[in-house]
Amino acid sequence: MRDRTISRLSRKRAAFLCILAATLLLTFAASLRYSTPLDGIPHPKIRQLDSGWLYEDGSGLSPLPQLPCRPDFAGETICLVHELSGIAQRPDDVLAIQTRYQAIRVWADQALIYEAAQGKEHALSSMWHFIPSQAYSGASTLRIELTKYDQTSDWELASIALDHPAAIAMYLLQEHLLTILVWLCCMLFSLLMVFITLFMAIRKIEGTQLVLALTAFIFLSGTWILLDSKVTTVFGGNYALTYFFSYCVFYLLPVPLLFYFQLMLKPQSMLLRHLIWIAAGNAGFWMLLHLLGIVSIRNTAVSVHLIIVVFLVLFIGESRRQRKQRKQRLMCTFWGIVLIFTAALASIVLYYTGLLPPTNSAVLYVWSLLALILCMTMDTIMVFGRMWKEKQYIGIYRQLATEDRMTKLANRNAYELRLQELVAHPPHEAAIILFDIDRMKYINDTYGHQMGDQAIALTARCIHEVFGASGECYRIGGDEFCVILTEPCDIPQRLQHFDELVRSRNSHEFTMTVSCGWETRTFEAGKTIAIKDILELKDAADRNLYLSKQRHRSPV
Repeated sequence: MRDRTISRLSRKRAAFLCILAATLLLTFAASLRYSTPLDGIPHPKIRQLDSGWLYEDGSGLSPLPQLPCRPDFAGETICLVHELSGIAQRPDDVLAIQTRYQAIRVWADQALIYEAAQGKEHALSSMWHFIPSQAYSGASTLRIELTKYDQTSDWELASIALDHPAAIAMYLLQEHLLTILVWLCCMLFSLLMVFITLFMAIRKIEGTQLVLALTAFIFLSGTWILLDSKVTTVFGGNYALTYFFSYCVFYLLPVPLLFYFQLMLKPQSMLLRHLIWIAAGNAGFWMLLHLLGIVSIRNTAVSVHLIIVVFLVLFIGESRRQRKQRKQRLMCTFWGIVLIFTAALASIVLYYTGLLPPTNSAVLYVWSLLALILCMTMDTIMVFGRMWKEKQYIGIYRQLATEDRMTKLANRNAYELRLQELVAHPPHEAAIILFDIDRMKYINDTYGHQMGDQAIALTARCIHEVFGASGECYRIGGDEFCVILTEPCDIPQRLQHFDELVRSRNSHEFTMTVSCGWETRTFEAGKTIAIKDILELKDAADRNLYLSKQRHRSPV
């Protein structure tokens, strides 16, 4: 029976997948049948002010190569000069300059028109500065002074744009289009996981903590990718808040990841169980030291790297232990972690070798992070698949434990459980009806046990047809049945209908009768009852059944 049930579930699942595949195929075919090609937003070609710059090298002005470039300049401050004659200056134009860990001051002739990041602690990475053309209108010379606070890095001068603000904004948004799409996917996926968690909580399905941990990790991952790109500052706002939030989110990112693995692996390592608290306190500790001016926040990322490395070592050890015990659960996630650490190492190597620009040094890490999220999601789906399969088996085993296979009525186990439920939640009124097939031994001995089984099956069908809609029907013995009613009904009329059904449907050569005995009790609202009260009700029904059998007894 269990094999048939599993096979039936497999056929239903296969039919559902076939319908889903057919729907997707029809959708694709319809899109080809009624295809309407459209051109998307064209890539804006903004005007760049990348040529004609001079820089002060101590002996005068020297020409600067075409931007972006890396000038051979050893000083901490570089001054760039550009003649504005011959450059079309429109009143709505904006001068857009990007700096990285640098302070900037801009003069129009001799007038200081813009200044930002006064001091090393304010010189944050990848800052965009937008200067309206009205600030330098009528000037003949534009002078930009950049002060580098990161002494270990070379000079890297990015392109300087000079165009309408909308064109520059569109250009920057398209430059970060992949980042924005990744963020949107993470947010939508997180929202979907929240709905799944609510559904699981309402239906009281186990595993809500696991889904919440995965949701938090995906949400923080998308948020960090967006904040780290600084695309949120294109339209202004508190840049320092974006900068520090990106570090804070990056530091907190391992927390839901560690919690997820604790739930999935149930590790034996004490350090692995406490690493989540270390990661949680790491962000606040370094933010406090940065606020007090003791250390710069951008020099503290090594602590997160160390936590991740320690976790990687512990994770590999835990995975090996579970593989030996045949309890491996996170095979996909294991390879996802290998991929993300490989990508992180490759990004570091490319960054220090200069083969990858600083602003793109995390590209490989972002892709590997998405791969890790996908791997974690696959492992979570497989875990829930195993849980669902176990639940199906539990349902099958529960059915086998509480259902009589021959009559399909509930069996003695279900009957005993129902009596316990009546004690725990007493109804206002309860009735117990007992049935016993008359002369069952004579039927078995004379006509064979097969005929006896048919008599039992006929009795069960008639009982279920008469009482199944209003009560619970049980086979509690060989030829003994019971019905428990908790709603008022006309029992004598139902029993008369039952006798008529048995007589009309009995096609055997012997006369078949069924003795019945019943009793009803009313319980006071709010008053607790004991199991003996239910047993007394059953004993009273049993006595009445005995009297009924005495009346039906006659010489064979």
